[in-house]
Amino acid sequence: MTERGDRLLHSLPTIYRAADQSGQLRALLAAFEEILLESGDPKAPGIAQQIDAMPALLAPLGLDAEGHAHARTPDRFLPWLAQWVAFEPYRLFSADRLRTIIAGIVPLYGRRGTRQYLKALVRLCFDGVDEIRIDENPVHGFTIGLARLGEDSILVREAPFRFRIEVVIREEASDATHEPWQALEQRVRAVVDFAKPAHTAYELVLTRGTPNAKEAATS
Repeated sequence: MTERGDRLLHSLPTIYRAADQSGQLRALLAAFEEILLESGDPKAPGIAQQIDAMPALLAPLGLDAEGHAHARTPDRFLPWLAQWVAFEPYRLFSADRLRTIIAGIVPLYGRRGTRQYLKALVRLCFDGVDEIRIDENPVHGFTIGLARLGEDSILVREAPFRFRIEVVIREEASDATHEPWQALEQRVRAVVDFAKPAHTAYELVLTRGTPNAKEAATS
């Protein structure tokens, strides 16, 4: 059985190992071995153990490049990692959902500012998204058969830098079933605010389950 201090002692030249008849050198090296290599205390790991644990801090789903399972990012580290990948609405998501978002958001950044990016991010952030429709030229003004009196029946034909996004979430999805409507709407708006181009405004229509479900107001 290997004694504490043997790992460092065996790395020394033979002359030093042979001279340590009393075990004093081994005892001295045991203290360094506990600090540098393996402490034996999970709450105060050695420096080498801390270094070995670093890859897990960057693995929110606990998978390496080859798909092998290993330790994953601790929950307490997820907010920092979310900020590291510039996902600002991280406070509105559970730890499990945040792991999925962090793991999938980086490949999307090459499409930021596009409708494809917005759609992909909404699907990444929420379960059960059935359909997403984005209209970059929404109908505005007094259009017979389409205008709603007192709501959008204004005498204007164009609204530059404005778009309309409709998000349909299946009724059986976990978000739709267990989450209050206002909380779900708040999270969807936070994601759209984060993903949209800074100079644009939008109208959000959020539907749960069927066309007769409650809809969100214009932002």
